[in-house]
Amino acid sequence: MDSTLEIMNALRAARALTGLSQDELAVLAGVSRQIVARIEKGESNVLVDAIEKVRVALEGRGVVFMDGAAGHGPAVAMARPDR
Repeated sequence: MDSTLEIMNALRAARALTGLSQDELAVLAGVSRQIVARIEKGESNVLVDAIEKVRVALEGRGVVFMDGAAGHGPAVAMARPDR
């Protein structure tokens, strides 16, 4: 099971991968920019519901989240477009 901090780090990496600003991601996720910033800082007082909203918004932009393994935490990638 990935830790909440690892998941938050993966969300930050996913936003960078998509090229979205914190403001743009906040709008897509239906949360405030401050919530996105707190997630990216790994703050402990962020609601799981907010983390889930951000994850879903990123997945809607083509991000794929992969579980962590013994040697590394969770990873992110962009889905391949259908051919």
